Amino acid sequence: MSSCYLWNRQSRYSPENRKGFSLLELTIVVVIMGVLISYAMPRFQKSFEQSRVDLATVNLETIWTAQRLYWAQNRVFASSVGSLEAAGLIDPSFVNSMASPRAPFQYTITSADATSFQAQAERINSSHWRGDLFVNEQGALSGQVEGT
Repeated sequence: MSSCYLWNRQSRYSPENRKGFSLLELTIVVVIMGVLISYAMPRFQKSFEQSRVDLATVNLETIWTAQRLYWAQNRVFASSVGSLEAAGLIDPSFVNSMASPRAPFQYTITSADATSFQAQAERINSSHWRGDLFVNEQGALSGQVEGT
């Protein structure tokens, strides 16, 4: 009349008695997450670099505006970004940010005279991105930044 103890006992490995995940289940989840992250990372990096290029474009437009004001006062374009800062046409924090060792772009005025100028934003401090952006006295932006 007594039932067998082995048949009535629930297995310690049955789904009702499990208290956690198996190593195999955790490994599968980690592999899937790794695949998803490796797929998303290049897109994230490209978006992040695009925001840096957009900021460089805005900074070149700032230099262009300052150059126009400098020309209106002196009838010649400034030959350096420092000249624009000294004239009070560019915020000193902008010039200080250019000197940062982690700055993504270096800004220079490559040519300037009484009738024209060209300013350059050169991509620096990156092993994956390279390129230059330019603005001239007419405000025309040109150049590109591309991945290596």
